[in-house]
Amino acid sequence: MPVNPAYRDFFKALEAIEHGVEAWTAYERLYLGQHRAVSEAYWRQCWGADDNRIREMVREIRPGDYRALRQTVESANIERLAEDALRRCAALVDLPEPQVDLLVGRFSPDAFLFEVAGAWHIGVGLERFAHFSSLSLFVAHEYGHYARRMLAPEPLTLADFLVAEGLAIALSQAAYPELPLARHLRLTPRRVHEIRELEPVLWNALKPSLDARDVDAFAGVLHGARRWKGFPPRFGTCLGYWAAAHLAEGHGGPAVDRGILSTESMVVLHSYLGCDMTAHEEV
Repeated sequence: MPVNPAYRDFFKALEAIEHGVEAWTAYERLYLGQHRAVSEAYWRQCWGADDNRIREMVREIRPGDYRALRQTVESANIERLAEDALRRCAALVDLPEPQVDLLVGRFSPDAFLFEVAGAWHIGVGLERFAHFSSLSLFVAHEYGHYARRMLAPEPLTLADFLVAEGLAIALSQAAYPELPLARHLRLTPRRVHEIRELEPVLWNALKPSLDARDVDAFAGVLHGARRWKGFPPRFGTCLGYWAAAHLAEGHGGPAVDRGILSTESMVVLHSYLGCDMTAHEEV
């Protein structure tokens, strides 16, 4: 399975820094030299950093800040968790497996899709995890985004991002059906129920903006703790998932396949918005 445990070499660089080696020298020799393409793609795509800024941030590294992470990693087989997610997802979608890079960055996203030398990779920012019980779900979720990018045009509009998020959640759930839906949505069951009760109101609020391309203006719809127009944060994850799940059920679901993952965004939404929204599974 294509899992790259790059964090091990990062920890070697930390040990060298602890023993007095200058930070950039240790990083370049023990980490960057082994993972240059991945590391440079991470810094530029996640941070927009040039070479000088990368050096500055590396020289700010303090090994003590990573002590708890190193202890947590030692007690978890994170490579096996990532491999399990890849294996389950590959059984659902016939695509070349993406490489999963287990990284230690600087305030990374939990997991993210990024491009390395023309190929899509799944990155996991280990420093964001207090424990790794959900690492497999994060990898499965990003596999959904990877599959969507391989099978459909680049997302441009709010509708595209809603559907992409919903399909990623649907794939995660298909890969790990034994886990409750709220785990896949990364919301509490109470919040999911709140969003369900507001669903017609939320759709009515979003419909005029589904073709909007200024997606940053809708950050609270899909990401973070911000509220959009006073509505619950991240309500779009539920709306997107329910639309994607409806499409999967119409194809004999609940599994997600290539046909579903390649469906045009507005087709997914129009199919769902014309149905009865009152029947949803338990969370």
